[in-house]
Amino acid sequence: MNEILRVQDLSRSFYGEKVLDGLTFSVEKGKIVGLLAPNGKGKTTLIRLIMGLLTEDSGRIIVDGKPVSEKTNAIISYLPDSFVLGSFSRIKDAINYMAVCYSDFDTSKAHTLLSTLHFDEKQKFSSMSKGQKEQVQLALFLSRKAKLYLLDEPLAAVDPATRSFIISTILSSFGEDNTVIISTQLVLDIEKILDEVIILKDGKVALSGEADALREEYGKTLNDIFIEQFRFV
Repeated sequence: MNEILRVQDLSRSFYGEKVLDGLTFSVEKGKIVGLLAPNGKGKTTLIRLIMGLLTEDSGRIIVDGKPVSEKTNAIISYLPDSFVLGSFSRIKDAINYMAVCYSDFDTSKAHTLLSTLHFDEKQKFSSMSKGQKEQVQLALFLSRKAKLYLLDEPLAAVDPATRSFIISTILSSFGEDNTVIISTQLVLDIEKILDEVIILKDGKVALSGEADALREEYGKTLNDIFIEQFRFV
């Protein structure tokens, strides 16, 4: 089996409003996939369902051939859309925590990434900007040797120069045994690294496929295709 993720007839509502409505798609191993939609259109809900942080109303999610559980979570490196390392005083404390909690955490890689970003591991999180905190968090979660990386809006809080570094870091973390799903609305910044895209609209898959095939079919960049999908939304 070459699928790392299958989502089938997945629905989830909040306060009577359907955020995901019979969502169906699959992702093969060894791909970098863009999960694209404007803010508030189901990307984070979907990722939290994959991680078992929310419960679906109906449908199912299969990760590496298994239903969502602690076992499937163990092969996923999940970067949330908010800063979750605030309970630690310094960067080195967060590194130690990651090393203890995750057997696939590569401490050497974490040191290298943080050094490249010019962080001192003795630095306190309280002294950092929101963007700096997000950079540290990304570096640590990309330092796991996971089968599936779920990156929820990894570019939202950082400047353009840092976005370029993040993109190159994602590429350097990627291999034929890894799959990366990047949730974002900043399509222009990441489209050059995407193998496939999944565009969500009205809780369903509005458009999906191989990035190059979609560019050829529409005669447009992925960014322009994305804009066209939501022109009147």
